[in-house]
Amino acid sequence: MTGSEVLAWSPPATRAFAHRGGMAHHPENTLAAFANALAMGVRGLETDAWLTADGVPVLCHDRDVRTPSGKRPIATLSRDTLPRGVPSLAELYRTCGTGFDLAIDVLDPATAGPLVAAAVDAGDRAAERMWLCSPNLAHLASWRSLHAGIHLVHSDGRWRRHRIDVGSEVHTLASIGVEVLNLHHRFCTPAIVAACHRSHILLFAWGVQRSWVMRRLLRLGVDGLMSDHVDRLVAALASARV
Repeated sequence: MTGSEVLAWSPPATRAFAHRGGMAHHPENTLAAFANALAMGVRGLETDAWLTADGVPVLCHDRDVRTPSGKRPIATLSRDTLPRGVPSLAELYRTCGTGFDLAIDVLDPATAGPLVAAAVDAGDRAAERMWLCSPNLAHLASWRSLHAGIHLVHSDGRWRRHRIDVGSEVHTLASIGVEVLNLHHRFCTPAIVAACHRSHILLFAWGVQRSWVMRRLLRLGVDGLMSDHVDRLVAALASARV
């Protein structure tokens, strides 16, 4: 890649995601949390997804949920037997529309296809606003065929910059169609921002809770922030645009 090619690529405006719907304001991964985050002005939501026994993708952080008979894996329960308050992806779209970015942690690869199908069914280019996140590169590579417009995110809490060659890592991501490296904010540095952008990879930061950290990351050129605190996200982005 030449210097002129690097300069020709410009990352899009910074995206802000309400982590689990903005759990500092409402119970996590609930329709109330998602709707509130959007009403507060953020244009991105982050959540987690699992597949029920009858094939419905639902939004819940944990693999297991509490039932009258004890904790049970979501995969063993039908949609209508899940605890009240666990929404499906279809319900999220019916409640909040589709005009937002949606980042989804997908730890069970079987969930990816139904997630994309639900976004396609919702219409209005919802699939093109979907960001599927996984620590597994093989899973991410296989999801590229699900829909040309979805975004793939390599999100791995075990990633450490001193254990790998950063340039080689981001080149690998680009080669399999992954568009984003998602790191804990402590590991986002100017060198990693530069390495990502040289390979046309976006850098997202998760675990971002304090306003001063948000401002630091924005100055570094990080392309996406994930936080429980929607009010702080909105304020940080507004101040960065002034």
